[in-house]
Amino acid sequence: MLASISNSTIKQYNVSLRKWWIFCEKKNNINVFQSDSKQVVKCLGMCQYEGASYNSLNAHLSAIKLITDITGNLEIFKRFLKGAFRIKPCFPKYQETWDPEKVLNYLSKLYPLENISFDMLSIKLVTLLALTSAHRMQTLSKIQLNNIYTYEDRIEIVITDVIKTSYHNKSQPILKFPIFREKPELCVATTLCFYINATRPKRCDKNNNYLLLTHKKPYRVASTQTLSRWIKKALERSGIDVNKFKGYSTRHSAVSAASRQGVNIETIRSAAGWTAKSNMFVRFYDRPILDKCVFAKSILGMEIN
Repeated sequence: MLASISNSTIKQYNVSLRKWWIFCEKKNNINVFQSDSKQVVKCLGMCQYEGASYNSLNAHLSAIKLITDITGNLEIFKRFLKGAFRIKPCFPKYQETWDPEKVLNYLSKLYPLENISFDMLSIKLVTLLALTSAHRMQTLSKIQLNNIYTYEDRIEIVITDVIKTSYHNKSQPILKFPIFREKPELCVATTLCFYINATRPKRCDKNNNYLLLTHKKPYRVASTQTLSRWIKKALERSGIDVNKFKGYSTRHSAVSAASRQGVNIETIRSAAGWTAKSNMFVRFYDRPILDKCVFAKSILGMEIN
């Protein structure tokens, strides 16, 4: 049963289940593994009083449902959470996104590849991978050398490790990058091949088959947090407001840009790893480019840059 949940989810649920355990201990007649819906709502109310957000309350409820057989009116949870949202609203992190062209212009200046440092080569590769694949940092961190296949016109990378979207009978992601001969300074395939050659002397451990390595000795597999920090540096040097946008915002920027270019939603879903019926793109990722008062300027007759 525990194996069905990721380690990060278990860590998150531990906090919620500890609160549920404490609540049940204070109420001597409550069984941790079997309870009435009203008691669960009382526990959630206690968490809300302590400052829990709408998202945290949802996580607490999911954790309790995992181990507890809840009886009574389950519709009460929807009403409670609706009230919690009204008391303490929680909105999507990004209402708008940045134009990837700014970042691509900066990355194109990091060329020729042999003239830039290993740090900057890593930053360039990861940022290009994130923008042109629209995948999560977790997916990029799982790229293995023996799963990279080179063809005449493209490079394909098969992700074989279990990731967030892995599921029974669901295909694993295949990242595809064209060979961009017209602009080698922005070619993901060229940068990837150069990076592999540059990191060969750094792979002391023959079992180290993962693509992305940290910058300092001993060279280890780069974590998702490390990849996000690298991308954040690229954004900052490109003129993107990193106080507002973090490394993970590349996913929003990439899929929104593809949508503006007329790419159909089925292709976007497939590329980003969403299912055919998923509404994640529409609800959370399809965002307009950061609006610098364009509408108001047009009304006032001001120059629009």
